[in-house]
Amino acid sequence: MSRGRTESPLLPGGSLVSALFDREVIGLADRGGASNLIGDRWADIAAAHAATWAGSERRFHADDQEQWRIVRVDRLDATPQIAAAASRRGLQNPDLLLIGERGGEQTIQAADAKFSVETARAKQVSPEVVRGLLGLRAHVTGLLEGIADDVRVEQGVFLCPDYPLTHLMLRRRHGLVRTTVRFQDVVFVPVEADRFWDGVPGASIMAPLATTDELPVRSEERLMAGVYYFRLARAAVGFWLDATKPLLLHNDVVPLDESAVREDAMRRSRAAPSAFALIRRWDAEVQTIRNQRAAIDQAASLPIPGRDLRPLTAAIAAAAGGEAPSSNQVRRRLGAWYRGALRERVGPILPPVDDLQPVLREVASAGRDLAAQAGRELERIVLALMAEAEVAECESDIAQG
Repeated sequence: MSRGRTESPLLPGGSLVSALFDREVIGLADRGGASNLIGDRWADIAAAHAATWAGSERRFHADDQEQWRIVRVDRLDATPQIAAAASRRGLQNPDLLLIGERGGEQTIQAADAKFSVETARAKQVSPEVVRGLLGLRAHVTGLLEGIADDVRVEQGVFLCPDYPLTHLMLRRRHGLVRTTVRFQDVVFVPVEADRFWDGVPGASIMAPLATTDELPVRSEERLMAGVYYFRLARAAVGFWLDATKPLLLHNDVVPLDESAVREDAMRRSRAAPSAFALIRRWDAEVQTIRNQRAAIDQAASLPIPGRDLRPLTAAIAAAAGGEAPSSNQVRRRLGAWYRGALRERVGPILPPVDDLQPVLREVASAGRDLAAQAGRELERIVLALMAEAEVAECESDIAQG
């Protein structure tokens, strides 16, 4: 085992770098939302770092002829209405906007936080993206206040963690996907491995998994090791949730008991040859419950087939003398009503179930009883959506004068 390359037969692919790009590891980790949590944490760290630039002079690109003074840093990703307004118009929005002056001109450029540099694309921080955001100012209060229409817009940058994997991907030009940006497009942000996971849900589960392998690098000292064990930790969270939430789901929010997951991981680690083997075995055990949930879902399918929903909706709307609402809207509301009605009759059905067949028969029987009501509920939903559309249209006409 080499300290430099962190190679070990306990790791998928035989090394820490291979383990970080192992698609099975990533797929299992994202059952517990690992990628989103890492991305959110990095967005906060990068934004805090960029905020320190206000009032300073910097040169971001190698070909910059002169430094420019940053006056302020606007964080856009913390304002949901900006993303919503941009999405409605097919625009992208970067995480940050750097606003300042260069050569007597007001200057602006985008900055985007990317934990994984290979996912960065130059167009995400292009001048065109910034100009698109300037056009949104009439629709989002407070967006880009004090910015002139003729502001100088420059190509933006990406804020990436200053750790070995970022540099490796920029040199190799490939990871899970091909790396397209260059060193000069990236601002390397210092990162403390022992502080990165502060407050991140699931981080306490990393320790028993790391102890199982006992690699010569510690997750609190090396961010690469931390990312690997955090992914395994979030995979464990996903398994725990899969094994805990009801088999017949309906608007259920299962609170995470992180201490219970950690205790389960510690118990499993005593007989596990490696952390990855522990996770794979855990996943296989929980798959039985996932299969039961899928069987329940099939038995609880809507009594009105999807192919019949559109013509039935159109007929109801025609009889009412109006325009038919979206089939997707109708399907969502009808499905919510049907699931709720089923839950009232058969309950949540908590896993695991020793004998699933009687439960499936009970769900199917309740579904047959509800089938007669489904037609009447469909009519009520279609008429309600039509009425809502009329109200929205009237409000729009009033707003337009």
